Amino acid sequence: MMTRDLVPSDSLTDEGPLSAADSPLARRFRLWRGPDGRRQVFSVYAAEDAPDYPDAVAIAVRHVGGRRVPLWTGPAGIKARVAARAVGAQEIHLRILPETVSGPLAPL
Repeated sequence: MMTRDLVPSDSLTDEGPLSAADSPLARRFRLWRGPDGRRQVFSVYAAEDAPDYPDAVAIAVRHVGGRRVPLWTGPAGIKARVAARAVGAQEIHLRILPETVSGPLAPL
């Protein structure tokens, strides 16, 4: 899997939780919109608990005033956890990639 680290603060938009209110789904899944307007679902993990999925893209995220702010994107696993610590992220959001890369939220 080919990846490139980037700080996507201008290219990703937090679209909120997958479901309304404070339900288990709202805490577990989050929607992100890329620059092409497509929304994609990400699983939410505490930064230190994100799993090592080999074919996943990660977003290191910080909570700022009720919003989620993306600080780093790249491959899941140890690299994501190290980056999250370095930038002060509280969460890592993961999207399992399909067999063919689809959309701008896939690693570049």
